[in-house]
Amino acid sequence: MKYTFFLLILGVLSIVSMAAVAGSHDPITILGNGDFTTENGVISGSGTVEDPYLIAGWEIDVPSGVPYGIKVENASVSFILRGLVIRGAMEAQGAAIRLGFVSAATIEDCTIANSVNGIAISYSVDVTVRRNVLYVLGRGLRVIGESVKEYRHEIDETNVLNDYPIYYIYGKDGETVSGIHSSNLTVAASRNMTITENEIVCGDGMQLAFVEDSLISGNTVHRLAPTLSEDGISLYRSTGNTVSDNMLKNNRRAGMHLWLSSGNTISNNQLLANDYGLIIAASDDNRVYDNVVAANPTGIEISAGSTGNEVARNIVYHENTKYGIAIEQAVGNRVEKNAIVQSETGILLGTQAYNNTILANTIVSGAYGMLIVGSNNEIAGNLIAQNSDGVLFRPTFGKPVIRGNAFHNNVFTDNSHRHISFNDDSEGNRLYRNFFLGAVIANVRVYDPGRNTWTVSGEGNFWEDYDGCDADGDGFGDDPVLVLPAGVNDTAPLLSPTGAIGSLGVLSTLEETVFAVLTEGGDKVQIASLIADEGYERFVGFRGFPTLLQEDFPGILFDYGEEVPGGVTGYGFTMETVNFPLDIAFFDGSGAFVGGTAMEANSSTQYTVNASFQYALELQSGSLSAWGIGAGSRLILPEPGEG
Repeated sequence: MKYTFFLLILGVLSIVSMAAVAGSHDPITILGNGDFTTENGVISGSGTVEDPYLIAGWEIDVPSGVPYGIKVENASVSFILRGLVIRGAMEAQGAAIRLGFVSAATIEDCTIANSVNGIAISYSVDVTVRRNVLYVLGRGLRVIGESVKEYRHEIDETNVLNDYPIYYIYGKDGETVSGIHSSNLTVAASRNMTITENEIVCGDGMQLAFVEDSLISGNTVHRLAPTLSEDGISLYRSTGNTVSDNMLKNNRRAGMHLWLSSGNTISNNQLLANDYGLIIAASDDNRVYDNVVAANPTGIEISAGSTGNEVARNIVYHENTKYGIAIEQAVGNRVEKNAIVQSETGILLGTQAYNNTILANTIVSGAYGMLIVGSNNEIAGNLIAQNSDGVLFRPTFGKPVIRGNAFHNNVFTDNSHRHISFNDDSEGNRLYRNFFLGAVIANVRVYDPGRNTWTVSGEGNFWEDYDGCDADGDGFGDDPVLVLPAGVNDTAPLLSPTGAIGSLGVLSTLEETVFAVLTEGGDKVQIASLIADEGYERFVGFRGFPTLLQEDFPGILFDYGEEVPGGVTGYGFTMETVNFPLDIAFFDGSGAFVGGTAMEANSSTQYTVNASFQYALELQSGSLSAWGIGAGSRLILPEPGEG
């Protein structure tokens, strides 16, 4: 605080001195070397490196509707902006000072206040920025360029944005950037960096441009007030980086934004209450794993021609989420094993979303499990449950025809309106080996105007209410299922739901093992169970599980890897979206029983235990008493390689 105050005093003294010479001035626009005139505020200089043009000491109040206080573009001469006071640059697309396509410029000892954006430097080289004080509502300092040299600037920590110093790092190799508390951290043209344990607040976030093979980990980027800033962490033309274990919350645009950046790994981050959790735009072959994405209107967006990205094992949830995962104008991406809960739309395959793979996701409790506009996508192995519509083909009003999507081995259950609703602009979509379970309104499970296929290679779908016969015993019904309103047929309906066990989204990807519980009475109970030892697996549990498949289904053993505190938010179990009761038992790290209870169907109660535990075992209702599992019991896990 003392450091900032000292800078403010220096700035004010400098401004007062220069203002006595220059006075007030209208906004200044210079669009070439010939515009450096006294009318445009130049008080001395000839434009050479030894004798730069000097624009100094002016007070500029920017009128409403005028985007810039000072705008200098297409200038190859040397110039200095010094000791200026600029106020009122309130246009969202403007700035107090904009430099574009310039070189050898200096901005020093200026004060910018009551403005949306402060200093914008675009496609320029060798700009020096020092001892400036900025109080803005939006972006304080923004540097844009298409080449490494256009980030080659001298910008030091004597610049202050909203009471925090600005850090600008260029051209480093193998260094560590740590412990910074700032409003702007920019790293450009650097490689093999470790950027860790920094807090960027109330400003511009963390910007990485032309950064390679670096680790960005353990940072916090957030707002304390509703300023008009943009992304928490942005990667521009940056490759081969690992961005992990960061807390990115309440940023106005995206928690994280990749633009023209490929081959990065984004993992274990918390992306909370931003406008977007993560944007991947014009970027290829990135890996997005194991992130928690909550309360963002759009959780994860893949757009602008991005291809080859893999989005897997993420938790996307919260009722404020409009789109859990959105793919638009993007080809050949893979969305796999994600848990998507409470989103208005779980997954959007939007305009020009082609040849993407949507595999083994659990999508529960939204308005639309999936919203389809794109074509030639594969949707397989997903659990789509307890939505209003499981899959809705959005009307395109005669424009692009939605065609060639393949739906197979998905489980649709308890979607209250319809499991699938096609529109009039869809044709040639293929549906086979899907399982349509649970009641729907008016018993109209699907809606198809008639141009799609419900039997492929002699295999149709399972319909829970089908009562046809199978005279030849081939496992397919002899009578077709009529799909309304057009009357197209599923000519080979499946007679058994057994195959649905392998099509339950995330749950079907869990490993099954057999372990034992030794009761206090000495009985050894053998229990078959799925193992949920990853965060997204523990989050899913039995969410959306079809009641029809409950009988004889194994339990779930939740393994936290170490003991966690009972009775603490984050380690409780809820039965929301679970349509049947369950038992739960808790065991500590040694396997000792520390508590258990019965859990009610669809209850919002947080079930936990007042003791530390490592394992929680969910079983069918009544199992604990039937098997004698209680006080004095011990969990015995198989040795590695057993089970």
